[in-house]
Formats: sequence, structure tokens, C-alpha cells
Amino acid sequence: MQLEAAATVREPQVLFAPPADRGGTLTVHTAFAELFARVGLQHPASFLDLPGEVVSGHADRHVVRVTVPGAPRAFYLKRQHVVGWREKLRNWRAGFGWASRCEREAALLEELTAAGLPAPPWAAFGTHGRQAFLLVEEVADAVDLRRLLGTNTLSPAQRSALARRIGGAVAAVHAAGFETPDLTAKHVLVNPRTFDLTFLDWPSAGRGVTDAARADALGALHASVSPELASPADRLRFLAAYRAQGRAPDNLLARALGAAARHATRRSVRDQLQPGARPQRLVWLAGEAVCAVPEIAAVWPTPAIRSPFYGSGPTGALKVRMAGRDAVLARGRESAPLGRLRAWVRATPWRSEGVTIGRVLFHLERYGVPAPRLMAFGQRLTGTTSAEWFALYDAPPGVPLRKWRRTASSSARRAALASVLACLDALHAAGCVLTDPKNAFAFDNGRVSVADPRAVRVARRVGAATRRRDARAAARLLGSPQFQNPCSKFQVDR
Repeated sequence: MQLEAAATVREPQVLFAPPADRGGTLTVHTAFAELFARVGLQHPASFLDLPGEVVSGHADRHVVRVTVPGAPRAFYLKRQHVVGWREKLRNWRAGFGWASRCEREAALLEELTAAGLPAPPWAAFGTHGRQAFLLVEEVADAVDLRRLLGTNTLSPAQRSALARRIGGAVAAVHAAGFETPDLTAKHVLVNPRTFDLTFLDWPSAGRGVTDAARADALGALHASVSPELASPADRLRFLAAYRAQGRAPDNLLARALGAAARHATRRSVRDQLQPGARPQRLVWLAGEAVCAVPEIAAVWPTPAIRSPFYGSGPTGALKVRMAGRDAVLARGRESAPLGRLRAWVRATPWRSEGVTIGRVLFHLERYGVPAPRLMAFGQRLTGTTSAEWFALYDAPPGVPLRKWRRTASSSARRAALASVLACLDALHAAGCVLTDPKNAFAFDNGRVSVADPRAVRVARRVGAATRRRDARAAARLLGSPQFQNPCSKFQVDR
């Protein structure tokens, strides 16, 4: 039963049928026990199956915003896809027992709340098979720090007051003996009227704070707030408030700036600095077998797992129509015994090509690289080492560059190379490299965009040698022996 359809019920009633598999462990906060019992949320699998939009995701976990009928506010469901022995060992060594990240975070939230520190209230946590979850209540009337600073509604005096408030709050958390390794701008919630604070995301936090941990946390927060959102004076006020209320070494500023330089290279921090990035949402329609953006999920056929996305039929890239839009359906079958074995040993999820395509397209959209928009993707295991997968995305505009070049004049190809290299610069700035230059680009009336997400890879680092290699490949593709890109600092030589 769809959760949204039941939201109009005046009195809470049993809305969730008991799952077939009632195993696992479940701990419910006493403040929410009656509510969850009334709607039938009494088993770990019921919590894991709550429908909603994925608002944040990683390879091994994601966060879903869900609603429960009868509750005054929504909840955020943190799902861990795989809980491995290394994670449990790490948590045991940190003093949290043989537990998952979700259970560790719930324990920390309980301690933080008891100490009167700014943390959200947890509602339930548990395990089911190799999965784990944590349910946290939404914080009312709060927005993340980046959004508040970007509205331009705060006066200079209010900005100064907010900087001091955050500095004092972080100092109080550290003084109480709690680490904040994930303290970045998106994890700081602020009430715009009262400046009440809530710090999110505590699964990696520990007890006991060193001077190095203090500097690292301050550096991460500093790096995740773009220069346009906070002035140097307000950043110094934040630091002064921290020093005034907490223990701090004399060289705290220098150490925090050094930590900020390190954090600035992290992809998770760079993601937060992208201007004008639209919220990216996904809806799980059939577990990881079908994940779609909300507008596509609303019109997805039922049952969700069906042809042409799964089952018999041709593999490769097919042109289709979806929701009145021209689209490309890429689908395939994979056998990856070594990859599956490696994932099992490391206790990490295995990622098929379809999931990788979805990740690449979301990444390109976040960084503003011209590329097809993602519609849906998924994978399902069909055997011990085999799987089926698909990815559905908008058809790229224009024609593939490799086809356009066959009929274009030499002068047109030389003119197009500037646009190709500009697109390539955008890819490199987004931390991506080419894996198949011949199929990477599309050309449409002088505009160049990414044509095939399988021809692009998200890399840990894009060095100068890689930039030159990709640029030479683009130049060869258009038959240009030499070209100086005005958007780049390197020379393209054949």
C-alpha cells in the first residue's frame, strides 16, 4: 500500500501489513513506540521498506525522506545496504560494541540529546539480514546553513550573530568529548528565526577529541562554505567564539586552514560548493531493481520489473519513448565472479554498469556538465555471479560527434574543437575523465555535450597528464594536429 494514499486517515490505524520475513533486530524510542505500533511498523523489514524519495546516497547507504500517518513531522530513513565485519570491528574498537553504523549513530544521538547538545531525535534503529537502518525525526522549521546564507535575507549583524552561535555550539560539542568528523555546511541545520542549531550525521563520530580532530572539523566546515556565502570577518568571528568557549591550541587557525585545504580536494566537499545545483531525488520502486527520478516514478508502469527493462530482449543501447520524451535505454547482462567476490569480502555493495551509468549522470548534472538527464536505472541479481541491469536517460541532442565529423569541412571541425575542449574542461573540473573519446560527445548546432555516459568515468583525481591525453584524443577525433584551447592552460599536440 502506498504511504501517501494513507496520509488522509484521521486516526492512526494499521497501514503496513506484517512482512513475510519478521527476523532481525529492532529498537524503538519510547516517544514513538505507540505511533509505530498503531500503523503496523513493528518489524525491521517494515521500516526498511518504507517508501519515499532518496535525498542523499552513497554506494553502501542512502537516506530516504518518509512520512508516517499520524506523525506531526516527516522522518529520514538511513538505509545501510550491507553491514560487514570490518565496520562492526571498527565500531567495537571505538567502544560501541559489535554494531552497525546505524546503531552507533543512535547511541551517539542519545548521548548528545541527554547532554543538551544540538542533535536530531532518533526514532528507531535495527537490522535485517546484512542490512541496517536508522530512523531520525525531521527537524521542524530548519534549513541547512548553505541555503540560509544564500538567501541574502540576513543582515550583517545577524550573520555575525549566527557565526558566533555556530562557533560556540561546535565548541560545546567538543568540550563534551564528542568528535565531529562529518561537520560540513550541509550537516548544519539552522532555524532562520531563532538561530537554533542542529548538527546532523554522526555515524563516524567518536568519544574523545584531540587537537588534531578539532582543527580537522573546523577546516571541513570552513572548506564547505563557499567564499560568496561567508565573509572572512564572519569566519574569524566563528573561530573567536570557538576559542572563547572551548579548549583550543595556540596554532588553531593555521591547523584549521591546513585541514581546509585537504578537505577542499574531497569530492563530497566539492559537491556542496556547486552553485545553483538542483536537489537530486530518486524513488525506489522495486528495491534497487528500479530507481527513478520522481517525475518518471509517477508514470512508471506496473509491475515495476518488466520488459523492456528486464527479461528477454536485445541488450545494448535502444532508442525508446518515455513520458513523452525521446530516451535511450541501455541494458545488459553481467557476470562478475571476481567483482562479486571482492564485494563480499569487503562487505560492500556490488555495482553493475547500469548503476554506474546512473551515478555518472547524476554527477554530471550536479556539476553542470551538459549531458543527458537521468530518468531511471536498476540492477537485479539473477544468480550467484550474474545480474541484469538497465539505465534510462534522455536522448542526447544533435548527432554523435564521430558521425558529424565525416561530412563536416576542415574549417568546421577546427571551429568545433574549441567547443569540444570547453566541454572537456567542464568534465575535468567535475573530476571526470574520458574512457571512450569516439563515443563521448554529441554535436548540435555548434553546442557540444556528453552523448554516452559509458564513455565517461568519475575519477579520484584528474592530473595534468590525464588532461593532455584526453585533449589529444579529442583533437585526433576531429583531425586537428594542433590547437590551443583558450579555456585551458595546456597545449594540445597530436
